[in-house]
Amino acid sequence: MNDYLSLLPSTLQWVSNRLGSVSDVPWPLWIGLLFPVYVAAISVVIWLLRGRFWLVHCAYPKTSKGWECRNWVPGEWSRCRHHNRRRNYRFGHSVNPGIQRWQTFGKGDVIVDRPERGVGLVRLRPAGATLLYQRGYPRPPLLVLRQLPATAAAAWRRIRQARIKRPAGSQRVEVRPGDVRTDVAAGLERVVAATRFAMVAFVAAIVLTGVAVLVSGAAQTVLQYLATLGFVLAWAATSSGIYSRSETWLRGACLKGLKWWFFTFVPVAVLNLVFTVANSAPA
Repeated sequence: MNDYLSLLPSTLQWVSNRLGSVSDVPWPLWIGLLFPVYVAAISVVIWLLRGRFWLVHCAYPKTSKGWECRNWVPGEWSRCRHHNRRRNYRFGHSVNPGIQRWQTFGKGDVIVDRPERGVGLVRLRPAGATLLYQRGYPRPPLLVLRQLPATAAAAWRRIRQARIKRPAGSQRVEVRPGDVRTDVAAGLERVVAATRFAMVAFVAAIVLTGVAVLVSGAAQTVLQYLATLGFVLAWAATSSGIYSRSETWLRGACLKGLKWWFFTFVPVAVLNLVFTVANSAPA
Protein backbone atom coordinates (compact mmCIF):
# COMPACT_ATOMS: atom_id res chain seq x y z
CA MET A 1 0.00 0.00 0.00
CA ASN A 2 1.96 2.98 -1.26
CA ASP A 3 -0.08 6.19 -1.04
CA TYR A 4 0.75 9.76 -0.24
CA LEU A 5 -0.09 9.22 3.43
CA SER A 6 3.35 7.64 3.75
CA LEU A 7 4.94 9.71 0.99
CA LEU A 8 6.87 12.11 3.23
CA PRO A 9 8.42 9.49 5.55
CA SER A 10 9.23 7.13 2.67
CA THR A 11 10.73 10.01 0.67
CA LEU A 12 12.90 11.01 3.65
CA GLN A 13 14.06 7.41 3.95
CA TRP A 14 14.86 7.18 0.24
CA VAL A 15 16.76 10.48 0.18
CA SER A 16 18.68 9.69 3.38
CA ASN A 17 19.66 6.26 2.04
CA ARG A 18 20.85 7.78 -1.24
CA LEU A 19 22.89 10.40 0.62
CA GLY A 20 24.28 7.78 2.97
CA SER A 21 25.43 5.67 0.03
CA VAL A 22 27.56 8.49 -1.39
CA SER A 23 28.99 9.80 1.92
CA ASP A 24 30.27 8.56 5.27
CA VAL A 25 27.41 10.24 7.13
CA PRO A 26 24.95 7.61 8.48
CA TRP A 27 21.41 7.92 7.13
CA PRO A 28 19.82 8.73 10.56
CA LEU A 29 21.90 11.89 10.72
CA TRP A 30 20.52 13.06 7.37
CA ILE A 31 16.97 12.70 8.73
CA GLY A 32 17.97 14.30 12.04
CA LEU A 33 19.27 17.38 10.23
CA LEU A 34 15.65 18.30 9.51
CA PHE A 35 15.07 19.18 13.18
CA PRO A 36 17.46 22.16 13.43
CA VAL A 37 16.07 23.40 10.11
CA TYR A 38 12.55 23.20 11.53
CA VAL A 39 13.58 24.93 14.78
CA ALA A 40 15.31 27.71 12.83
CA ALA A 41 12.21 28.23 10.66
CA ILE A 42 9.90 28.40 13.70
CA SER A 43 12.26 30.78 15.48
CA VAL A 44 12.39 33.15 12.49
CA VAL A 45 8.59 33.07 12.05
CA ILE A 46 7.95 33.91 15.72
CA TRP A 47 10.70 36.56 15.62
CA LEU A 48 8.97 38.28 12.67
CA LEU A 49 5.48 38.01 14.17
CA ARG A 50 6.61 39.40 17.51
CA GLY A 51 8.77 42.12 16.01
CA ARG A 52 6.41 43.44 13.34
CA PHE A 53 2.81 42.21 13.68
CA TRP A 54 1.54 41.25 17.15
CA LEU A 55 0.16 44.25 19.06
CA VAL A 56 2.01 45.41 22.20
CA HIS A 57 2.24 48.62 24.19
CA CYS A 58 4.89 51.13 23.16
CA ALA A 59 6.35 50.74 26.70
CA TYR A 60 8.79 53.64 26.34
CA PRO A 61 10.19 53.67 29.88
CA LYS A 62 10.12 57.41 30.60
CA THR A 63 7.04 59.60 30.19
CA SER A 64 5.66 62.71 31.88
CA LYS A 65 2.96 60.59 33.58
CA GLY A 66 5.48 58.50 35.51
CA TRP A 67 4.79 55.16 33.85
CA GLU A 68 5.65 53.41 30.61
CA CYS A 69 3.91 54.57 27.45
CA ARG A 70 0.64 52.67 26.96
CA ASN A 71 -0.02 53.43 23.31
CA TRP A 72 -0.50 50.35 21.13
CA VAL A 73 2.01 49.61 18.37
CA PRO A 74 2.36 46.76 15.81
CA GLY A 75 5.21 44.64 17.09
CA GLU A 76 8.03 44.92 19.61
CA TRP A 77 10.31 46.73 17.16
CA SER A 78 7.92 49.70 17.02
CA ARG A 79 7.34 52.75 19.19
CA CYS A 80 4.38 55.09 19.06
CA ARG A 81 4.44 58.38 17.17
CA HIS A 82 5.51 60.21 20.35
CA HIS A 83 8.58 58.04 20.91
CA ASN A 84 9.71 56.90 17.46
CA ARG A 85 12.25 59.70 16.93
CA ARG A 86 14.49 61.95 18.96
CA ARG A 87 12.74 65.00 20.39
CA ASN A 88 12.51 67.19 23.49
CA TYR A 89 9.16 68.04 25.06
CA ARG A 90 8.37 71.22 26.97
CA PHE A 91 7.87 69.39 30.26
CA GLY A 92 11.45 68.07 30.25
CA HIS A 93 10.76 64.68 28.72
CA SER A 94 13.49 63.80 26.19
CA VAL A 95 13.01 60.91 23.79
CA ASN A 96 15.89 58.59 22.93
CA PRO A 97 14.69 56.29 20.10
CA GLY A 98 17.81 54.14 20.41
CA ILE A 99 16.65 52.47 23.61
CA GLN A 100 15.65 48.84 23.07
CA ARG A 101 12.83 46.81 24.59
CA TRP A 102 15.14 45.07 27.03
CA GLN A 103 16.57 48.38 28.28
CA THR A 104 15.43 51.17 30.56
CA PHE A 105 16.80 54.36 32.10
CA GLY A 106 18.88 54.21 35.28
CA LYS A 107 20.26 57.00 37.41
CA GLY A 108 21.29 60.00 35.39
CA ASP A 109 19.34 58.70 32.39
CA VAL A 110 21.98 56.04 31.79
CA ILE A 111 20.62 53.18 29.66
CA VAL A 112 20.71 49.88 31.57
CA ASP A 113 19.16 46.44 31.16
CA ARG A 114 15.68 46.02 32.55
CA PRO A 115 15.31 43.79 35.63
CA GLU A 116 12.35 42.03 34.00
CA ARG A 117 12.84 39.61 31.14
CA GLY A 118 10.69 38.99 28.11
CA VAL A 119 9.54 35.62 26.79
CA GLY A 120 11.82 33.30 24.85
CA LEU A 121 11.22 30.73 22.15
CA VAL A 122 10.75 27.69 24.41
CA ARG A 123 11.15 29.22 27.88
CA LEU A 124 8.99 31.76 29.68
CA ARG A 125 11.99 33.16 31.57
CA PRO A 126 14.97 33.25 29.18
CA ALA A 127 18.36 33.82 30.73
CA GLY A 128 20.67 34.99 27.98
CA ALA A 129 21.04 36.22 24.43
CA THR A 130 20.80 34.53 21.04
CA LEU A 131 21.15 35.81 17.51
CA LEU A 132 17.45 36.76 17.22
CA TYR A 133 16.57 37.44 20.86
CA GLN A 134 18.04 39.52 23.67
CA ARG A 135 16.78 38.81 27.21
CA GLY A 136 13.52 37.45 25.78
CA TYR A 137 12.84 40.32 23.34
CA PRO A 138 13.31 40.07 19.55
CA ARG A 139 16.29 42.00 18.26
CA PRO A 140 15.56 44.42 15.38
CA PRO A 141 16.93 43.22 12.01
CA LEU A 142 19.76 45.77 11.99
CA LEU A 143 20.99 44.56 15.39
CA VAL A 144 20.76 40.97 14.16
CA LEU A 145 23.05 41.80 11.25
CA ARG A 146 25.48 43.56 13.58
CA GLN A 147 25.39 40.57 15.92
CA LEU A 148 26.16 37.99 13.22
CA PRO A 149 29.99 38.18 13.40
CA ALA A 150 30.01 38.00 17.21
CA THR A 151 27.52 35.12 17.24
CA ALA A 152 29.52 33.17 14.66
CA ALA A 153 32.74 33.74 16.60
CA ALA A 154 31.11 32.69 19.88
CA ALA A 155 29.67 29.55 18.28
CA TRP A 156 33.10 28.64 16.92
CA ARG A 157 34.68 29.16 20.36
CA ARG A 158 32.04 26.91 21.96
CA ILE A 159 32.72 24.21 19.38
CA ARG A 160 36.48 24.36 19.96
CA GLN A 161 36.26 24.59 23.74
CA ALA A 162 33.21 22.41 24.32
CA ARG A 163 32.91 21.30 27.94
CA ILE A 164 30.22 20.94 30.54
CA LYS A 165 29.82 23.98 32.74
CA ARG A 166 27.58 24.75 35.63
CA PRO A 167 25.55 27.82 34.64
CA ALA A 168 26.34 30.87 36.67
CA GLY A 169 23.54 31.91 38.97
CA SER A 170 21.82 35.17 38.24
CA GLN A 171 19.31 37.12 40.25
CA ARG A 172 15.94 37.32 38.57
CA VAL A 173 13.22 39.84 39.15
CA GLU A 174 9.90 38.12 38.62
CA VAL A 175 6.66 39.78 37.67
CA ARG A 176 4.28 39.85 40.61
CA PRO A 177 1.16 37.66 40.39
CA GLY A 178 -1.67 39.60 38.81
CA ASP A 179 0.60 41.92 36.84
CA VAL A 180 -0.12 42.10 33.13
CA ARG A 181 2.87 42.30 30.81
CA THR A 182 2.11 44.77 28.05
CA ASP A 183 5.65 45.14 26.73
CA VAL A 184 5.33 41.73 25.05
CA ALA A 185 2.52 40.36 22.91
CA ALA A 186 -0.44 38.76 24.65
CA GLY A 187 -0.56 34.97 24.75
CA LEU A 188 3.18 34.34 24.47
CA GLU A 189 2.95 31.68 27.20
CA ARG A 190 0.68 29.75 24.85
CA VAL A 191 3.12 30.31 21.98
CA VAL A 192 5.95 28.85 24.08
CA ALA A 193 3.85 25.80 25.04
CA ALA A 194 2.75 25.25 21.43
CA THR A 195 6.35 25.57 20.23
CA ARG A 196 7.42 22.86 22.67
CA PHE A 197 4.56 20.61 21.57
CA ALA A 198 5.32 21.13 17.88
CA MET A 199 9.01 20.38 18.37
CA VAL A 200 8.27 17.18 20.32
CA ALA A 201 5.80 16.03 17.63
CA PHE A 202 8.34 16.83 14.91
CA VAL A 203 11.10 14.91 16.72
CA ALA A 204 8.77 11.93 17.24
CA ALA A 205 7.93 11.94 13.53
CA ILE A 206 11.62 11.98 12.60
CA VAL A 207 12.37 9.12 15.02
CA LEU A 208 9.49 7.04 13.64
CA THR A 209 10.71 7.73 10.11
CA GLY A 210 14.15 6.48 11.08
CA VAL A 211 12.84 3.35 12.80
CA ALA A 212 10.69 2.54 9.75
CA VAL A 213 13.87 2.02 7.74
CA LEU A 214 14.79 -0.93 9.96
CA VAL A 215 11.57 -2.87 9.37
CA SER A 216 9.49 -3.82 6.37
CA GLY A 217 5.98 -4.79 5.33
CA ALA A 218 2.98 -3.82 7.47
CA ALA A 219 5.15 -2.61 10.38
CA GLN A 220 6.93 -0.14 8.10
CA THR A 221 3.62 1.14 6.73
CA VAL A 222 2.20 1.66 10.24
CA LEU A 223 5.34 3.54 11.34
CA GLN A 224 5.20 5.70 8.23
CA TYR A 225 1.57 6.56 8.94
CA LEU A 226 2.37 7.44 12.56
CA ALA A 227 5.29 9.58 11.38
CA THR A 228 2.96 11.44 9.04
CA LEU A 229 0.56 11.98 11.96
CA GLY A 230 3.46 13.46 13.94
CA PHE A 231 4.28 15.90 11.14
CA VAL A 232 0.58 16.81 10.88
CA LEU A 233 0.32 17.46 14.64
CA ALA A 234 3.45 19.64 14.52
CA TRP A 235 1.92 21.70 11.72
CA ALA A 236 -1.46 21.89 13.51
CA ALA A 237 0.21 23.11 16.72
CA THR A 238 2.14 25.69 14.70
CA SER A 239 -1.11 26.93 13.17
CA SER A 240 -3.29 26.94 16.32
CA GLY A 241 -0.75 27.82 18.99
CA ILE A 242 1.85 29.96 17.24
CA TYR A 243 0.05 31.68 14.38
CA SER A 244 -3.43 32.03 15.96
CA ARG A 245 -2.34 32.11 19.66
CA SER A 246 -5.63 30.45 20.57
CA GLU A 247 -6.36 29.89 24.27
CA THR A 248 -7.50 26.37 23.36
CA TRP A 249 -4.56 25.74 21.04
CA LEU A 250 -3.93 22.18 22.25
CA ARG A 251 -7.52 21.11 21.71
CA GLY A 252 -7.57 22.95 18.38
CA ALA A 253 -4.30 21.36 17.26
CA CYS A 254 -5.51 17.86 18.13
CA LEU A 255 -8.87 18.40 16.45
CA LYS A 256 -7.24 19.92 13.38
CA GLY A 257 -4.73 17.08 13.16
CA LEU A 258 -7.45 14.44 13.51
CA LYS A 259 -9.62 16.26 10.97
CA TRP A 260 -6.80 16.33 8.43
CA TRP A 261 -6.01 12.71 9.26
CA PHE A 262 -9.52 11.27 8.99
CA PHE A 263 -10.96 13.45 6.22
CA THR A 264 -7.91 13.78 3.97
CA PHE A 265 -5.36 11.03 4.48
CA VAL A 266 -7.40 8.06 5.67
CA PRO A 267 -10.00 8.11 2.84
CA VAL A 268 -7.21 8.16 0.27
CA ALA A 269 -5.48 5.26 2.04
CA VAL A 270 -8.73 3.26 2.10
CA LEU A 271 -9.39 3.94 -1.59
CA ASN A 272 -5.84 2.97 -2.43
CA LEU A 273 -6.28 -0.26 -0.48
CA VAL A 274 -9.51 -1.02 -2.35
CA PHE A 275 -7.86 -0.44 -5.69
CA THR A 276 -4.86 -2.56 -4.65
CA VAL A 277 -7.12 -5.47 -3.64
CA ALA A 278 -9.21 -5.11 -6.80
CA ASN A 279 -6.15 -5.11 -9.03
CA SER A 280 -4.65 -8.13 -7.31
CA ALA A 281 -7.86 -10.19 -7.36
CA PRO A 282 -7.87 -13.04 -9.90
CA ALA A 283 -9.79 -12.29 -13.09
